[in-house]
Amino acid sequence: MRALTDLDTGCLLAIFRQIDFFDPFDAGERLLLAGPHTHLVAYDVGDCLIQEGSSEERSLFLLLAGGASVVKKGASIPLASLAPGDFFGEVAFLTDRPRTSNVIVHPPEPGSPEIPAIPHLFDIGLPDAIHQATALVLCFSPSLMSSAEVLLRIKIKDQIIRHLARRVDLMHLKVVEITGRDPQLSVDDNLEGELRERQHASIAERERTKDRLIEQLAAFLDELNNCLVGC
Repeated sequence: MRALTDLDTGCLLAIFRQIDFFDPFDAGERLLLAGPHTHLVAYDVGDCLIQEGSSEERSLFLLLAGGASVVKKGASIPLASLAPGDFFGEVAFLTDRPRTSNVIVHPPEPGSPEIPAIPHLFDIGLPDAIHQATALVLCFSPSLMSSAEVLLRIKIKDQIIRHLARRVDLMHLKVVEITGRDPQLSVDDNLEGELRERQHASIAERERTKDRLIEQLAAFLDELNNCLVGC
């Protein structure tokens, strides 16, 4: 791993403008997201971005260029392959859960050039030293959430919920295809009621509901991942 100096605000905003995760955030909110909580890190083949079982490092990651594999101890196949534009590490970023899998940088597929997440990624003023790296990752420190106003936290959590739901759908399809099992997400009755009535809830209640939904999605994703252990 080669940690790099922080990107200037203009570079980060240029990246944000071309990734749909940031579409709901207004100009002021993007400036906050481009603050001191966000860093660029370069990795080489074989580097471990996330280590299974770790409770120490809780960043949210955005893969800008390169590729990585999600690997779990006891599983003979990767749980997922990550491509530019993918987020990962969101569960530990928002909860007290330890990391549930490893994420390791893999080499480019033979004959397939690495496609950056945004057009002309290397033309927006990134440091020259990164051009030889296998993978480039934006890291969002969990301190971002503790310093953000509640409405910004809710927007971030909304986007992460959408991302988690997509991951759950993809992993569910994989589990059904490989194992023949068909686990189902079970949302408790109280949470279902809160979700139906959320337009009438206070801001604090809305955030608590989102936190509970994230916990349920994360627990179900753990269940799906564990279905592939031993495969």
